[in-house]
Amino acid sequence: MIRCTSCFEEYDEALEACPHCGYVKGTPPEELSQLFPGTELAGRYIVGKAVGFGGFGITYKAWDKKLDVVVAIKEYYPSGIVNRTPGTKEVVIYARKRQKEYDYGKERFLDEARNMAKFSSEPNIINVFEYFEENNTAYIAMEFLNGISLSTYLHTNEEKIDSDQGLDIARSIGSALCKIHEKGIIHRDVSPDNIFLCFGGGIKLIDFGAARFSQDESKLMTIILKPGFAPPEQYEKINEQGPWTDVYALGATLYYVLTGVKPEESTNRKINDTLPYPHTLEPSIPENLSNCIMKAMAIDLKLRFPNVEEFLKALESEKPIVTVEKEKKGKKTKRLIGIGIAAAVLAAGITIGTMSWEKERSEETLPTVTIGMWYCKSGDAAKDAGEEASYKAMIADFNSSFPNVTIELKGFEASEYTAALKSADKLPAIYEYEGERSAGEALSLESVFSSENAGKCSQLKKVSDCFGDQSLLPLGFSIPVVYENTTLVSLEGEVTSLDQLTSKGSVVADFDKAGELFAGAEKHFSNKAQQDFFDGKAAFCISTTDSYSKAAEALPARLKMLRTAGDNVICNYKDLWAANDIGKSENKAALRLLEFMLNNNAQDSLHIRNSSGDMPINDEVLSVYTTVYDDFEGMFENKDQYKFEK
Repeated sequence: MIRCTSCFEEYDEALEACPHCGYVKGTPPEELSQLFPGTELAGRYIVGKAVGFGGFGITYKAWDKKLDVVVAIKEYYPSGIVNRTPGTKEVVIYARKRQKEYDYGKERFLDEARNMAKFSSEPNIINVFEYFEENNTAYIAMEFLNGISLSTYLHTNEEKIDSDQGLDIARSIGSALCKIHEKGIIHRDVSPDNIFLCFGGGIKLIDFGAARFSQDESKLMTIILKPGFAPPEQYEKINEQGPWTDVYALGATLYYVLTGVKPEESTNRKINDTLPYPHTLEPSIPENLSNCIMKAMAIDLKLRFPNVEEFLKALESEKPIVTVEKEKKGKKTKRLIGIGIAAAVLAAGITIGTMSWEKERSEETLPTVTIGMWYCKSGDAAKDAGEEASYKAMIADFNSSFPNVTIELKGFEASEYTAALKSADKLPAIYEYEGERSAGEALSLESVFSSENAGKCSQLKKVSDCFGDQSLLPLGFSIPVVYENTTLVSLEGEVTSLDQLTSKGSVVADFDKAGELFAGAEKHFSNKAQQDFFDGKAAFCISTTDSYSKAAEALPARLKMLRTAGDNVICNYKDLWAANDIGKSENKAALRLLEFMLNNNAQDSLHIRNSSGDMPINDEVLSVYTTVYDDFEGMFENKDQYKFEK
């Protein structure tokens, strides 16, 4: 008998292929950058097939020769930074300038292992056996879990579970959180993605990649902030994080699994909190449980449970929990108005931290100068507050590299903006383009389009074809999509013709170029198309990604997006910026700032944490966008077909 080097079951060596998994010895992995099955690590572990991978690492099923058990091996392998010759073990960094970034990420990876290893005896936390460095990278050996993530379970179970099941999960994960909080560690990424349901009945908290010591800023780590599950203090530099941070995330997870509706992003709730109580969405949820969840998710820290122990106690208690509104009124506290989005950076399995490129560029000098940056407000108070906060965060990030450049940010009401651009005595160095040029002479942005950051934005190559020159810089874009009401119809795959839709159900269109997208679709255009779709009068709506937020709000848990394909995938550039030729020093700073606005941090701040509604022009951040907003998964696979029009 021999042991399969892919699934590790034993079988008769006379057989050519493993009867359990079909693996033939010597067959390379699907991704040649992965370790080949049969590779040995640390003189102890035999690597099998890859069972998970993302931009930050690869997880393999493996065999522990010492203990004769199946384990999981997680390998630090940040895609885009490293490569590996097929069939070898050594990890090679693409460029020497990425070394610091790579080393920082590896230390983060090992910190995750150290954090998890502290709790190896806890039944509700994944067990880490050891961690080590080898092959110019790092590895974590941990228990192999048989089961599925809570998020996967929800997708196969009508998107929600009953209260008893939800409470079981809350107890198990709450117990795990209590243990890690005792050590002064906060998880910071509690969500259905990081809760694992074992087939034997166990419930495990996994992925400590975002964990940090609550009082030790040197342990600060970048994470992907999951909208709906991250509390507002995770977005801010000024507010301290602690056990209450995980309380919010656990409450938000419970909200989601019981109602099937993802909670609104916490930063939006700071401005206008209209989040419905769970029992109003799902009548089977007891009102006291509903109140308890909302208290855990309170935006005001004074109203939130201060720790997980109190949250769990309240979940089990029969003592009535008053609504957050009543408690707030009793304490005579006032709603905090404003939004605090700062430079918490994102990682999706990939790290989007301050790139080594920025560190290198900061060594170059910019003249001491003051420049203006103007933009046009939307008229929506919440959106405008978020936009202003994202610009301020971006400017602060820029000034950390170029402190001698003062940027005067100014927003105008739409009714005043054009007049200001045409008649101001002192024009801004850069400004948001809303269809009208300023009175100044346009500055060429050729150097911005040829920069390293622009190289990360594939759709910028089409700007000249669209506008005729490179004097306008788009920071985002929108694409045409078909929205589907899943309670009325079910259609899979991409849409290439109108017949695909009309054969399944009624169609409306609020996209004025629908006829160019699909022949005959112009007949379905209507100014009230969007509302008809929201009201259930149509199964499909031909629209654009601009309408996603409204559609998701109108049809919670009932909305699906379908990708459009064909010769005329007509897209639009969004968030356009231009520059005025003011003077040598001002021009140099302005061009550097516009270049900076294409980097990962800035694009993250503008389009993900701010939820601008536009798609990030930066390809890496766009990839992360589909992870954060999973409705967009697979929507950008035909980017080469995009045709941009004014």
